[in-house]
Amino acid sequence: MKTKKFALLFSVILALLFIFTGCGSNKNTAGNESENKSGKEEKTYTFKVATASAEPDQDSQLIYKGFQDKVTELTNGKVKFEWYPAQQLGSIGDYIDMASSGAVDIAMFAVSVFPNEMPLGNSVTGIPGIYENAREGSIAYHNLTQKSPMLETDFLSHGVRPLVAITTAPYNVYTKNIKIKTPDDLKGVKLRTSGGLHAEMVQFIGGIPVAIPSADMYEAYEKGAVDGLHGFASSDTSGGYREVSNYGTRNLAFSGGTTGLMMNAKKYDELPDDIKKAFKEAGDYIAANGSDAYEKDVKAREERWIKNGDVDLYEPTKSEKEQWKKYYDDFTKYFLEKKNNKDLNKVIEMFKEEVEKVRKS
Repeated sequence: MKTKKFALLFSVILALLFIFTGCGSNKNTAGNESENKSGKEEKTYTFKVATASAEPDQDSQLIYKGFQDKVTELTNGKVKFEWYPAQQLGSIGDYIDMASSGAVDIAMFAVSVFPNEMPLGNSVTGIPGIYENAREGSIAYHNLTQKSPMLETDFLSHGVRPLVAITTAPYNVYTKNIKIKTPDDLKGVKLRTSGGLHAEMVQFIGGIPVAIPSADMYEAYEKGAVDGLHGFASSDTSGGYREVSNYGTRNLAFSGGTTGLMMNAKKYDELPDDIKKAFKEAGDYIAANGSDAYEKDVKAREERWIKNGDVDLYEPTKSEKEQWKKYYDDFTKYFLEKKNNKDLNKVIEMFKEEVEKVRKS
């Protein structure tokens, strides 16, 4: 009897152990599935980014880093970036190839560096007098990069897709020992330009365009290889804008520069929709807000130069501005007739329309 009772008790205990073990096993399995699902939802993306300017520079902070930070914020940290500024991964002239080949995921672009690869962008923002401030130019140009024909011609045809685009504050002229008031004052002046359309513009009025890499600009200016610089007050010391210049202009709208970020097109196409959405929202945000900060920073630097007596900045009178406008109009007519490009004419009209939208908004 006792043996039967013990056998029965043993069987009951064994059954209970199987039940508890089974329950525990099911509970753990559910937990693993939950972790797997959670892992998929929390999948992170890390992209390698190459830019040319040094990390502290204005464009680095307001545009490249600003875009990265905004994407990370919008995705709650799902997207992260490995950023290599100051051409650590290679020369800016190779950035299209590096991005399209997958050597990097994202790279900066400057249309003046790629006049052949980005002919529409290089022309539209290089034409003088076409926009009055960085906000107008940036929002208008950023929108154009997302539309035909610029999207295909300047980007997709090279295996890259634009993420954000910014135009600089309109350029001015900074000189050593030569005061510029009217276009005629540029005749015979050796002016450092970024090349391409900017060089043609200086040459058209009788100036002497000189192409010098950014890294060599300060030394060339200081030693007299050039008489002046074509640009904007992006940094108090970079290139010698403040330290070497005696004179400069204000509100000249002497064309402008364009920069931004482009991504390997194939990698972009493979991204989930929520990440693409975050990239678009970040691009739109930086085009509007980053350009505002860009413009304010430039104006603040100019005011500081004037207050401290660093550089004599001259704003043309009404009659002098009319002379500049005539020069701009004459050059634009010459340039468009020379190019004889329907897509370029179309893009310029589109750009003007986008600028008007910004002015009315």
